[in-house]
Amino acid sequence: MKWCTTLVVLFLAAALVGVPAQAQLVNMVSNGGFETDNPSLWTAEPGTSAGAAVTWATDQAMGGTHSLKIVKPNTGGMARWISGNNVRYWVTSIPAAVDIKLGAWVKTSGVNTSPANDAAKWQIKYWFYDASDALIGGVPFVLDVDQSVATKDWYADTNGVATVNLPVDAVKLLISAEGGANATGTVWFDTFIFVGRAGAWAGQNWNGFVDAGEGWQYWISPGGGNDGQSNFGASGVTQEEKRTGNSSLKIVALPGRGDGEAVFFTETIPIPPNSMGKKYLLSAWVMTKDIIRDSVFNAECQLGYTWTWHTKMFADGGGWNENAGADFRFTLKDNSTGWTQYAAVMEVPNNEAQAVSIRARSWHMWTGVSYWDDFTMNDVLSGVVSVDGKNPIVDMSGIPTQVRLHRNYPNPFNPSTIISYDVPTAGSVKIEIFNILGQSVRTLVNTDQIPGTWKVEWNGTNDRGTVVPSGVYFVRFSASGVSLTGKMLLAK
Repeated sequence: MKWCTTLVVLFLAAALVGVPAQAQLVNMVSNGGFETDNPSLWTAEPGTSAGAAVTWATDQAMGGTHSLKIVKPNTGGMARWISGNNVRYWVTSIPAAVDIKLGAWVKTSGVNTSPANDAAKWQIKYWFYDASDALIGGVPFVLDVDQSVATKDWYADTNGVATVNLPVDAVKLLISAEGGANATGTVWFDTFIFVGRAGAWAGQNWNGFVDAGEGWQYWISPGGGNDGQSNFGASGVTQEEKRTGNSSLKIVALPGRGDGEAVFFTETIPIPPNSMGKKYLLSAWVMTKDIIRDSVFNAECQLGYTWTWHTKMFADGGGWNENAGADFRFTLKDNSTGWTQYAAVMEVPNNEAQAVSIRARSWHMWTGVSYWDDFTMNDVLSGVVSVDGKNPIVDMSGIPTQVRLHRNYPNPFNPSTIISYDVPTAGSVKIEIFNILGQSVRTLVNTDQIPGTWKVEWNGTNDRGTVVPSGVYFVRFSASGVSLTGKMLLAK
């Protein structure tokens, strides 16, 4: 195995030198905690049939974590899953005159057999649209699900050779998996296939393994997943492990797999125009296990982030539109790690950048299992003080060596005061205000925070928002198993 020089990384408490003050504002990463019951790109349409249920299921999956499930106990209306436009990320169109293999893996249970017409069928449909938004050929390409028997285990339902050759380029592709109005039973759809035969490029379908949640997308080797093959089986949103909430993102790279990487990336996040030099703090929590030792030293055997600056949003179509980008590789010193926070500062490279996407990345030779949770992207605002505890800020120009509560200022105060405190290691932090009777008045901070010198404002109100009377108050700061108290005077 080739040894590489590991890129310099910034692992939270070890560096981030010279970073200006940071405001924890509204998280700019949509679904950063992977908390959703809906898959990326796909929309559930249960229709009007009594008892129909269209769910992002975990009871059956073809190697990943989820499938698209439709339960139709009765006739009386169709039900389906339908994708958004698959021509929106790396490609600008699906080329004409390419022999395209398409389809999906399907599993059935108790479906109606020997359907007499389309209304009684279970089907997969591919909808191709040209530059004028007209449906090419006037109808979708249809694959019938096998209903010769009521129940059938997973099988690949694909088209024949030379049955799909577009006469013109397609700029939009929708995929649907559906049960007709008179179809009944339960069907699972997974591992959608869209690939050119004989090595021809046919574009790229997205979330074909249906394992990414809302706000996220992925590219998985060996061919991005559009060929239905994956070197990263069982990867996707999971409830096996989680730092907060119910879910996390799991990336699995087993020993003996083929070379290649797994990349889960966000939808584009818009940034203000003319933002050259503007800084953002990217952070996430990662847990690992079963790491092969080379992952500690070899840059191609590591986990990390990649961020890409774009000149357009993905939703605008027209391809990837990459403007610039950078990598941030984690330093993993053990074969397994508990939940650990990794953070990096991203700087907008030029004024052409209009958006950024964030990747949770497994490099080409990484081997192990990783879980990712609580992604955040926050605006770095120099010199900003939070408003009444809602947006505490952190100065990381130097990482403190011990837990410390600084004297609030001003003191005495009216109507507000700034409370400053040092957090030497990432972890749970709590800032509480008590009156002279020892009664809790206000909880300003009760969350995990990264290392740095933090500042939070108290405006003299209690947890209900009522202004408290003049008098002596105490602030209690708890972090890293240490609890410190300071005295304040509110004088009106």
